[in-house]
Amino acid sequence: MKTTYHYVCACLVAMAALASSCNDFLDTTPDSRIQVDNEEKVKALLTTAYPQATFVRVTELASDNADDLNGDLNGNYDRFSEQCYRWQPVTESDNENPTMIWQDYYKAIASANHALAAMEKMGGATTEKLRALKGEALLCRAYAHFVLTNVFCMNYSKQHSDTDLGVPYITAPETTLDPKYDRGTVAHDYEMIEKDLLEGLSLMSDAIYDVPRYHFNSKAAYTFASRFYLFYQQPQKVVEYATKALGANPEEVMRDYDAMKDMPTDNMQPRAIQYTSSSQRANFLLLPVYSTDQYYFSGYTNMGGRFNNNSYVGKAEQFFATPWAPDNDAAAQSQQMFKFYWFYSQAKDVFVLPKTPVYFEEYNSANHTGYYRTIVVALKAEEALLNRAEAYALLGENDKALADINVWTKTFVADKVKYNTYKYDDNWNYIYAEQKIDRELTLASIRKWAEKYDYYLPERPLPRKHLHPDWVDLPEGSDKENLVQCILLLRRLEFLHEGMRWFDIKRYGMKIYRREINTSMNSLTLTDSMSYRDPRQAIQLPFEVQGAGLKPNPQPSATEKASFNAWGARPWEFVFKRNDK
Repeated sequence: MKTTYHYVCACLVAMAALASSCNDFLDTTPDSRIQVDNEEKVKALLTTAYPQATFVRVTELASDNADDLNGDLNGNYDRFSEQCYRWQPVTESDNENPTMIWQDYYKAIASANHALAAMEKMGGATTEKLRALKGEALLCRAYAHFVLTNVFCMNYSKQHSDTDLGVPYITAPETTLDPKYDRGTVAHDYEMIEKDLLEGLSLMSDAIYDVPRYHFNSKAAYTFASRFYLFYQQPQKVVEYATKALGANPEEVMRDYDAMKDMPTDNMQPRAIQYTSSSQRANFLLLPVYSTDQYYFSGYTNMGGRFNNNSYVGKAEQFFATPWAPDNDAAAQSQQMFKFYWFYSQAKDVFVLPKTPVYFEEYNSANHTGYYRTIVVALKAEEALLNRAEAYALLGENDKALADINVWTKTFVADKVKYNTYKYDDNWNYIYAEQKIDRELTLASIRKWAEKYDYYLPERPLPRKHLHPDWVDLPEGSDKENLVQCILLLRRLEFLHEGMRWFDIKRYGMKIYRREINTSMNSLTLTDSMSYRDPRQAIQLPFEVQGAGLKPNPQPSATEKASFNAWGARPWEFVFKRNDK
């Protein structure tokens, strides 16, 4: 359990940033009799250097993995989720809101800084174990700042990051009651993250962990490095670190979906538990968090019924629009086409993957009150693989990109599918047929997919969107662009309900829309859009943080807002069919 002192230390930076509402708390001096003065105490303190809040709801609902189903006629939502979906500053309280993200990630940073300071007072990292603990602290500090920068700031850009607002990069324990912080720039944040990351990588050791998957073990650290350099636009380093994470045979660390194949198809909990299990070889870093996302992204409750990944998106842009989908629609739309069984809630009209198990932490046994928790797979083998595939595509090494793509498809996609023909035998039983899935992708098959689906329009949703990155040349229709488009689809499937799609949208300058649709999927109203470098791509800082003196993110001017909504609320007739060329 956390001691009072440890808790205060972990909270100090976050609470100081929120000083306007927490002066009474800060007026209380921590219990200085508790000293972090040996290896075991440093190790214990570092268990609090991992955030217990999640950004998933905020970024997932901001992405194109959500639509507005039935508008105001649908009461299955809360104001917080609506504000995320509409790219508005969040004013509502929730375990997953920006205030909790900001506070908890800075608490994690504070713990890392106190651990580093304690080691310095002990004479430095003079033993093998202390060096490893210092590496862990630096990696935790780098990771937390990386998440904060990418949630609350614009994406990294060689053209703009020297002036784009960053987040305060905190490298020492806070010792004042009313600290003043400067946001700096995104470029400065990335420089500091890289410095901590590289030093942390040089010191880490798996030998100090009892349960490595809840700490920055080597595979987790290398995967984080591959993500960092992917966002930092250095593909050669992505290849270097992803390869260290994956080893010589990536197939050996891919997820074992066979462990789920006999689990029930009417209950997501067993599959979600298996997905987040520490025994799963693909799970490199697991984070227990306070969250109700397990209810939001399930279809079992009214939560998430209005703003979510509904069948309009799931069919047209994700599960039914893949390069390996057979021409037979019944086979292409079978849940058995994927090893990772997707669930469809007809009542809520949502497509969901079982990734978020439900846990209840009871703190009062008398009246059975407590907190809902879940496990987040923060870093995993599939990410390292897809990061490397994208880097190879950007470097023009197409054969290597295809090799990684096909490791992923063989893990995620079934080799054959059984589907209902909706014909009957003599006893009036359904007749089922079986079809082989050609999941080995080539440049030719990816070209064919690209030509088949053309580019997305809001009234004609398709899996490929126009890309407008300012950091790489991607001629439309080129093999390079086709490969990147394919990888972005694989990432969209792999990271569904993990909040990662939002960062891909920012990195590649995709224009996305806000749409209102009905349950029949045959009418559409466009209400908003977001293009590359729209100021709203930086989630607004919590109001408490602004009140403590930090400069807020810019917001669109009235003129810009008008241009985002130039079409007004225009109804479109939606025809659900593939583009025929």
